Amino acid sequence: MNKTNNNLQIFLDWLFGKHTQLDMAGDGRSFRRKTSQFWELWPLPPKVESSSSVVFVDGIYLARNACILICCNETHVLGWYVCRYEHSKAWEALLRRISSPIVVISDGGTGFQKALKKVWPKAKLQRCLFHAFQQVKRYTTIRPKTIAGCELYGIARDLLTIHTQDHAIKWVQNVMSWKVRHRVFLSEITVD
Repeated sequence: MNKTNNNLQIFLDWLFGKHTQLDMAGDGRSFRRKTSQFWELWPLPPKVESSSSVVFVDGIYLARNACILICCNETHVLGWYVCRYEHSKAWEALLRRISSPIVVISDGGTGFQKALKKVWPKAKLQRCLFHAFQQVKRYTTIRPKTIAGCELYGIARDLLTIHTQDHAIKWVQNVMSWKVRHRVFLSEITVD
């Protein structure tokens, strides 16, 4: 194995390991010198020309101030983009490498809608049901203190069990009924 391969292995062991740079030989100075060429590598996935009906997008935050934006269909990762945080330009960079789908399912992260309108203007956006439930749970908690909160938490939990159009119609009716029952309560809240 040549010197470059050895240095790459050292870099990968550190990148995917538990050690800090300070733990490396020479208090990290030797490590940084040996691996400096690998810091500039930003691997890009290939362009995806074939279109998917439905794609899922999300951002995953890692340590060291890095975010990986990911786009996949039901079976494969179609692309990814490494950035510091989720924003419209980063999302645009990812979406431009992938053929436009019919429907995009997103968590509603920062900047995605702006990028979607610009890059895939004809694609329909659907909010991820799990993330919608998580948002309701964040506001109501798992032990709501009000009757309206208890009912809303139950309705949000039902989102995760919708599998047919009949279930979806019934769920929408439950939401509308909840809004009518608690209209006085809802008129008192402050919109966040």
